[in-house]
Amino acid sequence: MRAPPSHARTLGLCLAAAAWALPLRAQALESDLLRAAETVAGVYSSIGVHELGHALVYRALGAQDIRIDVPRPGTVLGGLTTARFSAPLSPGERQAVAVSGLLAANLAGELVLQRRGLHSSAYAQSLLGTTVASNLVHVAQYYGRVRGRNGWAGNDIDEYELSGGNPHALSAALVAYSLWTLQRMKKQDVPLFFVNLRF
Repeated sequence: MRAPPSHARTLGLCLAAAAWALPLRAQALESDLLRAAETVAGVYSSIGVHELGHALVYRALGAQDIRIDVPRPGTVLGGLTTARFSAPLSPGERQAVAVSGLLAANLAGELVLQRRGLHSSAYAQSLLGTTVASNLVHVAQYYGRVRGRNGWAGNDIDEYELSGGNPHALSAALVAYSLWTLQRMKKQDVPLFFVNLRF
């Protein structure tokens, strides 16, 4: 009896190995897809919590026709909360609205950080990571973009400034809190979007 050519034997061994490993790889692929879906859900949940913070303060101030859009129309990320008021808001009320979204998202992120059982959840990690990233993006946009130029209307820090608040103090608080949060994430082995912070 003649032995099959070596390339046929190699191909046969590869096919046998693939058939054996396929169920294992399919399970890993399913797990990867689930983690990806949880991550995307965490990103949009963080944005939603931010916008919900604005909506709750709007409601407390007597707003009508409150609408939350996540994502913001014309974008993939970001959100927008709008409302109608019977009378203009005072500067203090406008400041409360401006910081409410950031405060709500940071409280949700803090909840994730304080609950060790959530540390291994891709959803929770993503919610926390998006909150930290959002804080830093808000500050970078405030200092790096000009209201009114190229259609930029500003962000929550701009609105805080326009209503009489100190944008530099708010920016410093957001950066300081974000750095403190990253330090605590590192200490507790909570990854930032799948990146271990222990270098």
